[in-house]
Amino acid sequence: MPQTIRQDATTPHTTTQAAMRFLLWASLVLALDLGTKHWAVTSLSERLIQLAEWFSVFLVFNTGAAGGVSLGPHTWLINVVGTAITVLLVAGVVVPLARIDRRAGMAMGAVAGGAMGNLASLIGEPRGVPDFLALRVSDAFVVFNVADIGLWMGSLLLVPITLRLLHLAREERAGRLPLGAVAQNPM
Repeated sequence: MPQTIRQDATTPHTTTQAAMRFLLWASLVLALDLGTKHWAVTSLSERLIQLAEWFSVFLVFNTGAAGGVSLGPHTWLINVVGTAITVLLVAGVVVPLARIDRRAGMAMGAVAGGAMGNLASLIGEPRGVPDFLALRVSDAFVVFNVADIGLWMGSLLLVPITLRLLHLAREERAGRLPLGAVAQNPM
């Protein structure tokens, strides 16, 4: 019988459980994002609401890529295609990654939910993606939405997962795990 990676508290028990965590987090981030964007578009229009010296809410529409960067005349198409590919790639690796760390479902779900929220806005809002949460940084504002929070939260959660995966790969290369054990770890 081949050796497998030792199961521990960070590893889910079933493929179904990993997929359900992914879908739950993706749906939660997507619903929160679309709901808050709807509120911002219908409630804020020309208003600025300062909640703290460093935090306000006001509505802007992002017609560029991340951070408002323009990629030329094909920015919209590049954003739509790139985001769709991202969601498909994330969905394709969540279960294998969850074999290494149970946080993968949450992390990848947050990334996918955020990506789908901004994709829905790209497709459904001709003015651009509604951004309305504003942090003051020096004399400027960084404006974002709930989808962006999901993308950043998921990305940050992927850091320890990636470090764990790298550690396991090093263990495999050093011969402390059988060759292929990381890639073939059954749940």
